[in-house]
Amino acid sequence: MCSSVHRPVRHVVRCSTGVQTRVRSCYVNFLRRFTDVLDRVVTFIDPVYIVGDINVRLDPSDEATAMHLVEVLSDHGLACRVSSPTHDRGSLLDIVATRDDLPPPAVDIEDVGLSDHRLLRWSAPLHRPSPPYFTMTTRPWRELDTDVLRAAIQSSPICCPERWKECASIDDLVQLYDDEITAILDRLIPARTVTRRQSPSDPWFDEDCRAAKRRVRALERTYRRVDPNDSAAAATAVAAWKFVLRSYRLLLQQKREEFWKNKVDSERCTPRRLWQSVDKLLGRGRVPLSDSIDADTLHSFFDEKVAGVRAETNDAPPPIFVRVRSGCSFTDFRLVTADVVAAVGALSDKQCTSDHLSTRLLKDNIDIIAPFLVELFNWSLSTGWLCTYCIQVSLYHTAFEKGRP
Repeated sequence: MCSSVHRPVRHVVRCSTGVQTRVRSCYVNFLRRFTDVLDRVVTFIDPVYIVGDINVRLDPSDEATAMHLVEVLSDHGLACRVSSPTHDRGSLLDIVATRDDLPPPAVDIEDVGLSDHRLLRWSAPLHRPSPPYFTMTTRPWRELDTDVLRAAIQSSPICCPERWKECASIDDLVQLYDDEITAILDRLIPARTVTRRQSPSDPWFDEDCRAAKRRVRALERTYRRVDPNDSAAAATAVAAWKFVLRSYRLLLQQKREEFWKNKVDSERCTPRRLWQSVDKLLGRGRVPLSDSIDADTLHSFFDEKVAGVRAETNDAPPPIFVRVRSGCSFTDFRLVTADVVAAVGALSDKQCTSDHLSTRLLKDNIDIIAPFLVELFNWSLSTGWLCTYCIQVSLYHTAFEKGRP
């Protein structure tokens, strides 16, 4: 087969191309090896191209070998994009097979006079889209001195009960906490705006992988700082870096295999979800966009859907609300310092951008912040006023789960 590839090298692209040529041997042995190759390449997320002289006539298409080969390609999610003869004797022997969930390329067949096979030309959309960037405000938490932070909190109004009495409402008390924590952090580790590249992690990339990746980068920086003239130190640094790098790659492979094996085992009883996971593994989790659906069609679909729901529930009875039993009140419900310390200790280490103080630092300093939080929560319970404070909701939930009155 003759092929021609021409692409200006402007962007880094990824694709998987398998060139398959069948020698004159047993068709069964060729099909076995060919199937083994397809089993490997179809698991790639990148675009896949199977090209080459298979020495099997695909025309006429009703022959047994042709039908069998097309069926093997179809079973692996591939389709042959060549429909005209590619040989001087009028046979279709050369194929260009691509994934059937991607737009089919237009394959041109040309006779350039260099071989008894034709030259196949096609365009491949290999341009990788520009990575998305986003701007965020963050703090250099690694530069924070925890001892200085603890001393600053102890000397702030958060640890001064006399200042709590100056607050006229629970919102003022919450605002006092937010202002003081923000002022302390701005003084110790000022916030800064950074631009980062958005790169979603794989679902199996856990904390062990992150720690291993940090070790690899640290050893790489170490060996790059070694004096090139010191051959012994350079060789030791490179050997240490390569050893950790190999261990990191083995860890990634192990985590990937364990994740998908456990996922398939857990979804074995739900075929629909299992196939969704398999499609995601093969990079086919998203259905290609259709040009036949425009904004008006989508708007009409939802209008009809809402109208149908309203028509079906038009004769439904009104909702029933259960009254609270008499004597149920939060007035007699009081939290103590031990409740707050235990509830904060049970919190997950996760946090969001609205948290002024990270959960880890909150746990480290909860013994000095707990009295303030107890005053805040008890005031909220006695007045029946809930402010928008994330820890407050978590502590209420934790306290009730413990079965307190």
